[in-house]
Amino acid sequence: MRRILYQLHLLHSVEIRLHRLSLGCFCLLAFLAVPCLGAVAVPVPGQPPPSYTLDDCLQLALERNPTILKAQKDIERTQGVVITAKSTLYPHLSLDTRIEERDNDLFRQGTYLPYQGFHDFWIVQLYVTQSLYSGGVNRQQIAIAKLQHEASLVQFQATIDEVVKEVKYAVYAIVVDQAQIDAEQKTIALLGKEIDRQKSLFTAGRTTRFNVLRTEVSQANQSSQLSQSETDLTSAQIALSQLLDITWARQASPFNPPFAVREALDCPPVGKIKIEDLVGLALSRRPELQVIDRQIDIAERQIKIDKAANIPRIDLYLTDQELRDQNKSSFNDSINAYAFGLLGTWNVFDGFSSRGQVVSDKATLGSTHISRDQMSLQVQNEVREAYARLLIAQQTVQAQEANVKTAEESVGLAQVSADTGYATLLDVLQATLDLTTARTQEIKTKQLYMNALADLERDISLKFVDWPKDASAPEPTPTLVPAPVPAPPPAPVLPQVPAPTPKSTGAQPPR
Repeated sequence: MRRILYQLHLLHSVEIRLHRLSLGCFCLLAFLAVPCLGAVAVPVPGQPPPSYTLDDCLQLALERNPTILKAQKDIERTQGVVITAKSTLYPHLSLDTRIEERDNDLFRQGTYLPYQGFHDFWIVQLYVTQSLYSGGVNRQQIAIAKLQHEASLVQFQATIDEVVKEVKYAVYAIVVDQAQIDAEQKTIALLGKEIDRQKSLFTAGRTTRFNVLRTEVSQANQSSQLSQSETDLTSAQIALSQLLDITWARQASPFNPPFAVREALDCPPVGKIKIEDLVGLALSRRPELQVIDRQIDIAERQIKIDKAANIPRIDLYLTDQELRDQNKSSFNDSINAYAFGLLGTWNVFDGFSSRGQVVSDKATLGSTHISRDQMSLQVQNEVREAYARLLIAQQTVQAQEANVKTAEESVGLAQVSADTGYATLLDVLQATLDLTTARTQEIKTKQLYMNALADLERDISLKFVDWPKDASAPEPTPTLVPAPVPAPPPAPVLPQVPAPTPKSTGAQPPR
């Protein structure tokens, strides 16, 4: 009996180690999805905050994000479900002990010893059972547990994709706010120079007090916008720290974040991509669809389990019982009895409980199929919408880059024209504000472009650099063959009409 217990313990230990090894391998592969970046600096009190790139933030999110950590715990939970389901493959061993005191007649026991008639004894019973046939229930329960574990692994990938997208959104927001602050600071500096110039002209009597005041008002308005941009930057930094699970120092100012972000919105060109190829990739790789597929399989197997409720079950049992009277001190007087056999259980009629459960599970299966179709359509629409935003943003970025150069040239010409008297102060101020607007729109357009690219990567569950070549190859430009120009129709042949002969009048022509 000790050998049996030892072997069962070894089997259980080996299975747990195999499950832990599979979890470790999967988590390692998930972390390798982001390029190896080396060690990431951790905030240290009293020192300048570390500076993170986008890749650094993604690595920190994989290591520290609470949503990802909870998804890992769900994988461990489903591992336990698989171990529990496989327990039906092994014998179940139980040990029961009991001490009994029996009396022939409790009403006449009294205090006189001969009338008490107690039979005191203890029992030690070892009971072993093994399921031989369950109507397919054990096999289906193991398959359902494995499907639940696979679904948790797939959901882990979906969680990573969503967190990566949110981190990119937060990083891009910080970059945009920083660029907007820089543009507004440059505008304030230009307006400051213009204020000094207007004051000099006013002192020389070449302008009016109105121009000086108008320039100061424009600078004050721009300073107010700068304050709002700084507030937006702080909000974006707080959102990123929440995703990275980084706590701010207790005595730190809201404008002193525990990290800095350095990243450039490069806006890699995507060229012409076939939308149908992207949709096909999304339908084949999207984790949410794969999770629903496993839920459908689970619902189908659950129906089989419910139908097997009225099928007989057969178990093998083995029992060993040791019984001894407490009044006897010798173990030789104990009774040892063992038995083994087959135990059959047949739930002949359960009041239509299993039938009602089958009806309920079929409705759940139908609802899951509807959810699958709904999610498939949603994935297709998300891919098409993100691709459309990407193309529009790509065209807008190119236009805004040219617009910024034009605005910079316009500011220089406005200042020169104002010095020569061909432009007014309002023209200079308007050109300066237009330059700030052009720079802000350029960086915001790049943000829209990168956000659309991040959405598209999430929708396909694949990084842009890893897309297949056939999916990202530019569409062939159709060659326009000029249509043959038909020859002009021949001119109609008109009948020759003889010219009229002039009549002779006898008059002589004038000389």
